[in-house]
Amino acid sequence: MSQRLDEQELQTACLDLARLVLAAGQPQVSNDILETLADRFQREVLDFAPGIARAGRDPNLLTRAVYYLIDAHALPLMGTDMEWFRQTLVCLVELATPSIALSDKGGAFLRDVQLGVEQSLGDLEG
Repeated sequence: MSQRLDEQELQTACLDLARLVLAAGQPQVSNDILETLADRFQREVLDFAPGIARAGRDPNLLTRAVYYLIDAHALPLMGTDMEWFRQTLVCLVELATPSIALSDKGGAFLRDVQLGVEQSLGDLEG
């Protein structure tokens, strides 16, 4: 049985991301602007859901990717530019659900990523 994307949790994550990139230094940003940007983030994310489903993976990894972006890559005052989000999400989805055959040289980077992931997971556990 395939898992379903929790769109409410995704919406919450996208709203949290919008708050970070817009409102971190500007507490007067309107809810309409925050919600509009969050909706744009969510639409971008939802474009990846069919591919995730075809790969047989949990589509909620997309929500987890948004939370990862909040923690690691999103910066206050990034504004409404979507390109950074789109490109970073493409990279994260490819790492989580590989769809491209890599050369030995390109694939060697995955060992570096693996070490970094192990270190980060160790930090979470200890």
